[in-house]
Parts: sequence; C-alpha cells; structure tokens
Amino acid sequence: MGQKRVMSYRTESRGSDRERLRIRRDIHDGLGPILTGMAFGLRAARNLLRRDTDSAERLLAQLEDELYDAIAELRRLTDDSHPGVLERCGLVEAIHLHAMALSSRVSGAGEQLEIEVNSLGDLSVLTPPVRVAAYRITCEALTNMVRHSRARSCVVWIRLNGHLQVEIADDGVGLPSGELPVWSGVGLRSMRDRALELGGGWSIEPGMFGGTKIVATLPVDEE
Repeated sequence: MGQKRVMSYRTESRGSDRERLRIRRDIHDGLGPILTGMAFGLRAARNLLRRDTDSAERLLAQLEDELYDAIAELRRLTDDSHPGVLERCGLVEAIHLHAMALSSRVSGAGEQLEIEVNSLGDLSVLTPPVRVAAYRITCEALTNMVRHSRARSCVVWIRLNGHLQVEIADDGVGLPSGELPVWSGVGLRSMRDRALELGGGWSIEPGMFGGTKIVATLPVDEE
C-alpha cells in the first residue's frame, strides 16, 4: 500500500480582512450548495420532460421555491445571520435535507448516489457558531463530492464526545495519486478556515477503502 497522505491544521483565528473574507466564504458555502442542487434538479427535470411531464412540473415548482430560498439566503449572509434551515430543523435534520436533495437530483439526472447521515450525542449543547460551522463544512464537502468524486455512496457522521467531530467519507475516485489538495480552491480552504477560526482542526485524506474522507473537529463550549 502507498503512504497515506493526511493534511491537518490547527491554529488560532485570523483577524485580517475578516469581514470581507466572511462574506466571500459565506456566499460560496451558503449559495454554492443550493445552486449546485438546483443545477442537478434542472438536469433531472429536463430528463423527465419527455416521459413524465407531471413529475417534471412538480420538480420545476420545487426549484422555483428553492430559488426564492437562495435569494433569502443571500440576504441572510449579508446580515451574518444563521441559515434559516438550521433554525427551523436543527443541525442533523438540516444536513439530512440537503443530502436528500442532492441524492434525488443526482439520481434524477441519471446517476446513482446514496448519502447516509448519522449522529451521536446530545447536539443541543452546541453554540450557534459551532452549529453553523458544522453545517457549512458538511454541505460544502457534500457539494464537492457531487461535483468531483463520481461517488455512488457517502456516509456522514456528526459525533459529540468532548468535542464535535464531523466526518464525510465517500467511495469516489479519491485524491489524485501523489498529489495533495490545491488550497487555491475556495471550497477546501473555506472548510479548513471555518474549523480553524473556532480553534478546531480539519483534515482530508484517502478513505480506508478508497474515496476521500474529510474530518473537522470543533470545540464545544457548553454554556
């Protein structure tokens, strides 16, 4: 077996250009997953048009609602408020809803993808910044997986045991052989920085049986 490559980071939060970076990152992480899901939804609707117009119309109506949600999300991001779905549903259910939407859209576009979301521990003790970071990191990891990995299955774990651990593992093509992640990409850097800004850690590595595994560890401040 080849040598296992792991990129891990732990540091204090950064202060330079904080607001500009926050807006850039939040737009990427907040709207990126929504728009990616809509793109797959449009592809699925196009596939349905010739054989099931009723289902295509229902999907297009749903996409219209999601477009309004994206507009509302943009307004929330500029105000630095929490994603509405987190406030309505909680962390695990919000991730589950995003995973279901991605999976159904990918399947509707003619591909296969199953995403399993699991949790362990009492997540009600999490502070809002930790909930938001966990949600954004997970959604961005899933979005990257859909865009680049060609995975057929993915497992998400949200574990609370002294700290919050977020793990996303897929069975896709994995990291390029002999290469490490390119940090000029906004998505990977955004996930990493969200964890580091809270005093946590972040890593990306090949999965045990192929694919890619992303792990974020976030501190828990039980107020």
